[in-house]
Amino acid sequence: MKKVIMLGGGGFAREVLDTIHVINAHTDDAIEPIGFVYDSGESDAGVLIHGIPVLGEISCLKNVDLNEVLLVSAVGRSVWRRKMVEEARSLGARFMSVIHPTAIISKWSKIGEGAIIQRFCGINTEVVVGDFFVANAYTGVGHDTVIGDYVHINPNVNISGGTVIGHDVFIGVKATVFPVTIGEGAVIGACALVTKDVPPNMMAKGIPARFYAMEKKEY
Repeated sequence: MKKVIMLGGGGFAREVLDTIHVINAHTDDAIEPIGFVYDSGESDAGVLIHGIPVLGEISCLKNVDLNEVLLVSAVGRSVWRRKMVEEARSLGARFMSVIHPTAIISKWSKIGEGAIIQRFCGINTEVVVGDFFVANAYTGVGHDTVIGDYVHINPNVNISGGTVIGHDVFIGVKATVFPVTIGEGAVIGACALVTKDVPPNMMAKGIPARFYAMEKKEY
C-alpha cells in the first residue's frame, strides 16, 4: 500500500480522490491518502475532506517522514501547482502519478513525474509529456505532440497531432488545438479554436482564437 498526502484541497483535489478510489477498486496495490496540505491549510487543520484530515500548510511536511510517504499534486491551476510543488520539493517531497484505469496511453509515449490523468483520456503514440501534467476527463492528445511541465488541460479538449505546448500552459474546457506551437505561460480560453501559433504569456480565445495580453497570470 502506498501512503500519500494530497497537495491541494479544493475541488480538483476531490476529483483526484475519486480517481484514487477507482484505482483502489481495480488493483491490489492500493493508494491510501492520509491527509491534505495546501497554502492557508493551517486554519483548516483537522477538518475532514471525505473523511481525510487537513494536516495544515505545506510547511507541516517537515514533520512527515517523506521516505515513507509520497505526494499527489492535486492542484487545479498551473501557476499554483508550480508554486506549491516547488515548495514541497524543497522539503524533500517525492511525487507519484495518478492515472485513471480508463485512460488509454500509448506504450510509445512518455509521461513525466507527478502526472494526473483522469477518466477516458487518450494519449496517442510518440507523445512526450513533461512533469506535473494534468489531463482532465475526456482529453485527447494526438500523435507526436510535445507538452512541457505544469501544463493543465481541462475536460473535453482535443489536441491535434504534432502540437508543441510550452511550460505552464492552461487550456480551458472544450478547446480545440490544431498542430501549432503554444508558448510558455499561455492561457487558452474555453471552447477556443486555436489555428495559429500562440505567443508566450498570451490569452487565446474565440473561434477562431485571437490573442489578448494578460495583466495577471491566474491559471
